[in-house]
Amino acid sequence: MPPAATWIAVAVPLIALGGAYIAELGFGLYPCEMCWWQRYPHFAALIFASVALFGKGRVVPVATLLAGLTILASGLIGGYHAGVEYGWW
Repeated sequence: MPPAATWIAVAVPLIALGGAYIAELGFGLYPCEMCWWQRYPHFAALIFASVALFGKGRVVPVATLLAGLTILASGLIGGYHAGVEYGWW
């Protein structure tokens, strides 16, 4: 059974991307360029999390860590994006 961190690394990008696509396709909120910048790390996180989910041995913690770091990168891009939208910089 994979550790809880691996399941979190799978769930976070799935929920984030699911919400983004629901907003885009369901409500007509089309993404700007920075919205896409935020999505790319989540795509990478899903790949790393899938490797962790189906991997064995030392691959699992390394892939989970990489997934977590890419999720963090998306969060940092999101913080920058919010700052631009609110005119903070």
